[in-house]
Amino acid sequence: MGIRVSSVLGVFLVVAGACSDPDAGTDGFGDGAGGTVHDSDPNPSGTGLADGADGASGASGGGEGFKFDTPSGADGAGEGGDGDCECGNASWSYLWVANSGEGTVSKINTRTVEEEARYITRPDGAGDPSRTSVSVDGRAVAIANRAVGIVKIWARTEDCTDQNGTPGIQTSTGKANILPWGEDDCVAWFTDFPEMTVQRPVQWTPGVGPCHDDQKIWTTTGTGGSGASTCGNDGVWVHRLDGETGVVEHTIAIADADFPCDQTLTDNGVGLGPYGGATDADGNFWFHGFGNGKLARVDFASLEVDILEGGSYGITVDTHGRVWGSSNLWRYDPMTGQTLQGDVSGAGGLAQDLMDRMWAASQNGVTWVDLETLATGDTVALPGEGTVKGVSVDIDGFIWAIRQGDSRAFKIDPVTYELDWYDGLDQPYTYSDMTGGAIQNITCNPPEG
Repeated sequence: MGIRVSSVLGVFLVVAGACSDPDAGTDGFGDGAGGTVHDSDPNPSGTGLADGADGASGASGGGEGFKFDTPSGADGAGEGGDGDCECGNASWSYLWVANSGEGTVSKINTRTVEEEARYITRPDGAGDPSRTSVSVDGRAVAIANRAVGIVKIWARTEDCTDQNGTPGIQTSTGKANILPWGEDDCVAWFTDFPEMTVQRPVQWTPGVGPCHDDQKIWTTTGTGGSGASTCGNDGVWVHRLDGETGVVEHTIAIADADFPCDQTLTDNGVGLGPYGGATDADGNFWFHGFGNGKLARVDFASLEVDILEGGSYGITVDTHGRVWGSSNLWRYDPMTGQTLQGDVSGAGGLAQDLMDRMWAASQNGVTWVDLETLATGDTVALPGEGTVKGVSVDIDGFIWAIRQGDSRAFKIDPVTYELDWYDGLDQPYTYSDMTGGAIQNITCNPPEG
């Protein structure tokens, strides 16, 4: 195991306009989303879905839609079953949104657009959760608390086990039914990092073989913060957990000189640390730091660490194994070392859809770009206020977007751009793989060669 530091992240090629280098340390983004901006009317076709409706309607309703291609030898996603040996389970589909201010996470059925459960994410309820990651089989979610600690929650009662001593399975049944810590049988485990003060990225690995055995969870931590959710100048730690038990199997220390946790480079302990993370088809972990201009890769097998230049805000990996970052949209190809830069600005998430487009948070909505050329397509404006943070794609191909602080989760039809939404979130903040669409996509459609 070792750490390799490179001074240059590939060669930047500017596409569709002159953009500055990606800078995760600022939220001051200029206009940059080209293409057509669509009206923010949530019901352009007059479906009559009222503000705050809990149901799906119009083109966004139902479970039909775009299906993932499946690799040779894997069960088809549309065959149903329990999801254990499928490439992108289609029997159920959930959106997991962190309610940061409330210290909870919401489980929203992406087909009915209803909240089915809500869970506390840390024993004291003060975890300040943010990033959520759904396993490739859709069976579980892992949530990172910015104030430290990771919790795993089962998606279905079939997987939950009696842990609270009361016969049968007791679990949340909706927004108004949050069980006290230790009483919800669908909370599988909680792993604390008591010496640490900040924890943001969290990401499942695809697992091994057609049944996705031995799934792991990547995360990062930092310490020395002047308060919760911050860090100082002691470097960062990368951890890999056993997805079944939550046991930390590997920890890799990265020196502050190689990857600063406090982007201010002071002794004030106000750094935000590693900010977003993603895995590729081989289970390698990619993450970046807030404002420090660094992109890191941890090899799954050797645990070797490569550190490159490339600050960002959002991060994802596409089906060709290329890493994407936001703030000012860019794409890095680790095979060629080449970086392309697009023309979309936004401090939020990224998600590849099922039509070879990359969706990114933009100024007042979400914008897609062509996966190969990075040419800017359409912008779908969203009603309301607040910066768009979370962007994700569900198993049926619908795009989901979350505004920071807005109580709604928006569901966007990828063809008509019609909107449905769930209204009932509490100070949401999330922009990771909150549906499992990213890991399902890279697993079902891995890069060739």
